[in-house]
Amino acid sequence: MAIEVRIHPLDFEPDVAIGIDLPMMKGVGASFQQTYTTLDQAVANAKNLILTNKGERVMLPEFGCDLRRVVFENITQDLTEQIDTVIRESFSYWLPYIFINDLRVSAMEDQNKVFINLTISLEGNKFDTRSVQLEIQTAAA
Repeated sequence: MAIEVRIHPLDFEPDVAIGIDLPMMKGVGASFQQTYTTLDQAVANAKNLILTNKGERVMLPEFGCDLRRVVFENITQDLTEQIDTVIRESFSYWLPYIFINDLRVSAMEDQNKVFINLTISLEGNKFDTRSVQLEIQTAAA
């Protein structure tokens, strides 16, 4: 049984930039640091989706995970499950080409932080994966 692995054609062109990396910073020979593979651009797109609040994007008022609202919530098991659900639903709607291999939402109540650890791959190529780690500071107790 053969397994078909799809790789985007631009990934074979090392001189062709696909997008802009996050966080935005000065790049070498360019205004911003750029990504050169579709998987690296998917990581930037994932960060962008998770860190964007609904209503922030012009002409796309529903884009984002709206996670800054957790800044004012108490850290509970229900909150981490809610964050997990929101991220999965947002990815399935806005980034359907990204497959979530692993999603862990954990909290440190004593530090008022929520950690999001995400392992993603592209649909059609679940062998190449990247990790995304994000931290959200919640309100002080």
